Amino acid sequence: MLLALTGSLSMIFVDITVTAIAGPSIGAALGLDENGVSWIATSYLVTLAALMAIGGRVGDILGKRNAFLGGVALFAAASVLCGMAGDARMLLAGRILQGVAACLMQPASAALVIENFAPGERGKAMGVYIGIPMSFFALGPLIGGLIDTHAGWRWVFYVNLPIALAAIAIALAARAANRRSADRSFDFPSAVLIATGLPLAVYALQAGATRTADGAVRLFEPLFLVALGAGVTLVSLFCMRQLTVQRPLVHLALFADRRLRANVLLIAIMQFAMASLIVQGSIYAKDVLGYGSDRAGASLMPMLVPVIFLASVAGRRYDRVGVRPLARLGTVFATAGLATWGVGAVLASYPVIATGMVLLGGGVAFIMSPANTDTLSSVPDEMRGQVSGLVQTARQAGGALGVAFAACVSGVANAYGAGLAGSIGAAILAGAAVSALGVVVALRMPAAAPRARTLRA
Repeated sequence: MLLALTGSLSMIFVDITVTAIAGPSIGAALGLDENGVSWIATSYLVTLAALMAIGGRVGDILGKRNAFLGGVALFAAASVLCGMAGDARMLLAGRILQGVAACLMQPASAALVIENFAPGERGKAMGVYIGIPMSFFALGPLIGGLIDTHAGWRWVFYVNLPIALAAIAIALAARAANRRSADRSFDFPSAVLIATGLPLAVYALQAGATRTADGAVRLFEPLFLVALGAGVTLVSLFCMRQLTVQRPLVHLALFADRRLRANVLLIAIMQFAMASLIVQGSIYAKDVLGYGSDRAGASLMPMLVPVIFLASVAGRRYDRVGVRPLARLGTVFATAGLATWGVGAVLASYPVIATGMVLLGGGVAFIMSPANTDTLSSVPDEMRGQVSGLVQTARQAGGALGVAFAACVSGVANAYGAGLAGSIGAAILAGAAVSALGVVVALRMPAAAPRARTLRA
């Protein structure tokens, strides 16, 4: 069963990054400009951010196994739609549908990992569940470059089909229990608020980062200011509603627990800081360093090695020492890695950039898997779908906002005279500043609670 769950998460992760290198080919084939190409990645991320909490709740109602199987099947169908796309609209529709499918299977798969392993084995299992997909996340640009060069960009999406079919077959053979929550309520107003507010805010930041003919950033135009204000307002109303309705879509009251709050904040902060790096790094490798598709993808590999070797180590260490010491070490390394990468980008020095990648990869390995495991281990079975949805919403919202924020910083830097290397370096350094907040959160984390303790809504 773990193999099927890991395979599904790998599809979700690799589809965040695999299009980064293939983007120019897709744009040339479908007549997209640079901003249009960026939306190939952003539309997927925004859907993940806006609907992940909803997907977690649907999994509670339908059962985690059913939500997982339905999500994998829908992801396969959406991948076919993307591969067959004859124009930009069809491709964007397929990418959004991929995001919807991912929102069904990711919260369910994370909850199934916890349900199918004993407390003393969950750290190791979650290390595999997170570590292998994180490797594919880093491999995405290399995979995308190889496929784009030798088979064409459409196979970037078709490659999901055998993985999805294998995941479905393994999950059916494992016959995992389909546990459902006794509470079948669903708060539609909350779903509308979050599904509308987050996309508006991300649209304003991402599209507003483009420049007018005279070189000014468009973010301060009325259209984008209104969209940003409306998005922030709707998300704020969503949060307020979760604290006041009897059966909320997401139990934000769980944030009152310091342990859970610290874990979720760490996940969101790190995803915010690093989400744009694959896209920005791919552009940098091709347009600043002059690499081709294959070499541009390979240039991001130094981040992969520590993830492969340290994710399972972090999982085993979590079973012994808990999350706090690992998070403190990881956030320091991740912040140092981002800062080093940013400096290397400004200096146009690949050896410095590669050093930053290694530090970042090591830091992320000690943060993501332990924080996920600790959060889901601290709640009862009937709430794991919702809490998994909360965690993944925080992760994907951080990622979507991080991509938009990086584009905005890069656009502002470029508008004030920075070249491509300087503007991308500025965006990465801004991510390092955000990552430094993770160090503060890790230092203030409470000590690990007793294993018998669980949270209640």
